[in-house]
Formats: sequence, C-alpha cells, structure tokens
Amino acid sequence: MEQYIEKQLTESYNGELNKLFDEWIASYESNERDLFCQDGLVVKYKDESSGYDINKKWDETERRIMFIVKDCPDGCKWDTRKLLVGNQNNEKSLKNAENARSVKSIFFKNIANILHGLSILTQENKGISDMFDDIDRNKAEQINAFDEIPFAFVEAKKLAGESTCPPEKLQEALNRDGKYLASEINILKPNIIVCCDNDEIIFNSVVKNCFNGKIPDEEHKWEYQFTINGVYQGFDCKLYYYEAEGVLLFNSFHPSLYDAKWKVYEKVLSPFRQFFEKYKTFDVVSDKRSGKY
Repeated sequence: MEQYIEKQLTESYNGELNKLFDEWIASYESNERDLFCQDGLVVKYKDESSGYDINKKWDETERRIMFIVKDCPDGCKWDTRKLLVGNQNNEKSLKNAENARSVKSIFFKNIANILHGLSILTQENKGISDMFDDIDRNKAEQINAFDEIPFAFVEAKKLAGESTCPPEKLQEALNRDGKYLASEINILKPNIIVCCDNDEIIFNSVVKNCFNGKIPDEEHKWEYQFTINGVYQGFDCKLYYYEAEGVLLFNSFHPSLYDAKWKVYEKVLSPFRQFFEKYKTFDVVSDKRSGKY
C-alpha cells in the first residue's frame, strides 16, 4: 500500500505540485524550510487492488472541489495529502489519519458535510436533509465522502503554525505567498474553491492573485444575509462565479466552528442552491474546467 500511495504523490497533478513546492521551499530561509507543509489531492485509504488513483479520479470528476484552510496547527511540517493514510512507521500519524477517516473531530465533520453537499447538490436535490439535526446523524455520508469523493486540501499558510493562526499571521503569509498559492490552484484547476477562514483573508487573496482582483458583476455573484422566515441568522453568504474560467469561489467559516454547526454547511450550500436556481445545471461550470485562471 505504501508504494501505491507514494506513486499517487509523485505523478500527474501531485507530481506537478512537487515541482512547485521545490521552488516555493527554496524561497524561504534555510531555518524555515523544515516547517513547510506540502498539500494537494488527498490520497484515499485504499490499496492498489481498488484501482482508485486520486490523480485519475480528479481528472475524471465533474466537480473538482478544493478546500483552502489556514495552516497546519501541529507546529511541524507534514504532507496533508496523506491526511487519510498517515505516515507509515509513525503511530501518532496513523492514529490521526484514522481519526480523520472516521470524522471524529468537528473540523473534519464540517469539511466532510460540505464536501458531500457540494458533490450531490442539483436543482432537484437541495442537499438539506437533517440539516438542523445532530450533525452526527449523517456520519455514514461523511465517512463515505472522505472515502470516495476526490478533493484537494490546501493550506494557505505553508509554514506550520500552532493551535491558532491569528488573522495578521495569515495575511502576512498570503502577502508573501499569494502568487505561489495561485500557481498551486492553477496546477490543480479546481472548479469549486471553498475558502475557510472567518475573516475572508483567503478569499480576498484568491480573488487578487488568481483572478487579477476582478469582482464578478451582479449577475455572477451572490452576497446576502442568511435568513430563516425573514429572521437574520447572524452570518452572510458569499459566492463568486467566474464564468470565463469556470470557477465557483465560496467564502466559508473556518471548519473548527462548533456552535450551530448547520451554519457552516449553509454558508456554502445556500448560495450553491442560488446558483442552481439561476443556471439549473453544473455543466456551465464543468465545460470550462480546462482553462487557465
């Protein structure tokens, strides 16, 4: 299995990312390079007999879903493409991977819920069953999402941090590395990008560096206060549709948000429903996915 995992980390999309990371790491001072975390397409916990290759699945899938989070909170470098498989001969890493696959933390429950919702939602299927109930009622769907749906998991700040990443640290990192992050996005060519921080720092950086600061017109963006029966629920939704590039760019809460977990889901899925109300199909996005941002 280890050899099969390594193959998926060194070929195709992930292989191209490795070349970028070599350049990116070299741009740091020598005493900082050991903190650099690699990331990209997340390898599944499957052996070669399954026939599942993350690079191939990503190439074939209609919806290429990327999550951009803040940074690795463990204080040391690792490759988050091994999020679900861990590092062999490292008991802690293998245990962490098992916990991620089992969506035991609120962070991964929120990521898995959004991943599942983004993958199934259509004009007919609104993806809102059990939304307001205990989030663990959907645990089988969460586990299956991580097990089957190809996705990219990317850190905006590549140098590992501690348990928290203050907004000023994240902004400083993106001021330095925003163009590198744009290059990583351009290699993977996602058509759904979910920016996961409460301050919109990642979202604004992607707009600036991937789309030259272009803000879509009113026909191609959704920005509104989320309400239920006319009552504001305390958060806003934001989705930009870059039609020429074939990309949906979502602003999301940070996935560690614990209270009212349905809000994390709705902040992303609500504007996705608005997109389908207007366009009826995802084909308008997926037909353009090979373009350069």
